[in-house]
Amino acid sequence: MHRLKNAHRGERAVVILGGPSLIEHDFEIERLRSKNFVVFLESKALTPRLLQTGLVPDYFLMLFPEKCSSNGFHNFIYRAFLAGYRLDALVKPEFVPVVREMRERFDEYFEPWRQERGPHKRYRWRPDIQLKDSPYEFLERLPTTRVLANRELLEQYFPAFRYPNERYLFDQDASTAPFNVDDYYSVAEQDGRVVVGNYGFYNSAAISLYPLLRYMGFRTAYFLGMDMSMLGSMEYAAPYTFKSMLHYRYFFWKTKHVFNAAYKQNRPWYVRPKSEFEDLAALLDPGRIDLVRVFTPSQYTVPTPFMHAVSEAEFWRQ
Repeated sequence: MHRLKNAHRGERAVVILGGPSLIEHDFEIERLRSKNFVVFLESKALTPRLLQTGLVPDYFLMLFPEKCSSNGFHNFIYRAFLAGYRLDALVKPEFVPVVREMRERFDEYFEPWRQERGPHKRYRWRPDIQLKDSPYEFLERLPTTRVLANRELLEQYFPAFRYPNERYLFDQDASTAPFNVDDYYSVAEQDGRVVVGNYGFYNSAAISLYPLLRYMGFRTAYFLGMDMSMLGSMEYAAPYTFKSMLHYRYFFWKTKHVFNAAYKQNRPWYVRPKSEFEDLAALLDPGRIDLVRVFTPSQYTVPTPFMHAVSEAEFWRQ
């Protein structure tokens, strides 16, 4: 990772987070290359729909490599298993075989974990598992895309990483420190390794991506599909896999207790926890790096008035 220090000074980053609004508004992802952005792709945003655009991202994010074992719909099934709930009757018929296949192969995919710490830790994915139509499977189609990954977690979940992609690895401090914006953006270099702090954020991008973007030299980063919702990613999100949003809302109500130990439902019900908005507001610092949300209002996207935002039309004029 130290080879990327200031490697992109003066350039602009785009991070594709994969919120379903990208599909709802038919965002022209393929146009990004013509605008000379350096493109980052969040793990679960690597789907057939993304590949069909023809865009080859510069970086694939494996901030939490275990997320690459499954797509957004697989994650709903995993949540159902944690909650002991059968969701077969709630999803579209074409997705029922996926649910049944995961149930039949449950012991291959999951192992008991720390149930004493709550139902959200009842099971975890087994290391080196890759489901059909998972981001890791599709990564084979992007051999020139560089991988930005958490070293320890990559070794744990993909000990036999089989692709030729260049890998840039970072480490995370084992201890949790009180949040301080100066420390948060001060990426450390220790014994040839790049180390980011540990601040207990729930949002995976907040944990390590923002300081790493600054470390790489970017002054501006645009975020696409930053919906701030609990609906999933790309074409595997709830609007495209459940029979209706009413069916998904019922599923959400039955399984919300397995999202995390301290989960508190926000309003409206599909919005990410209030703590994630508070964390995002606390770490924004345009003097260090300008994090810009590309925002198009829709039924299931949530505004963030404390964050620099531009419309899709304004984004394309950049």
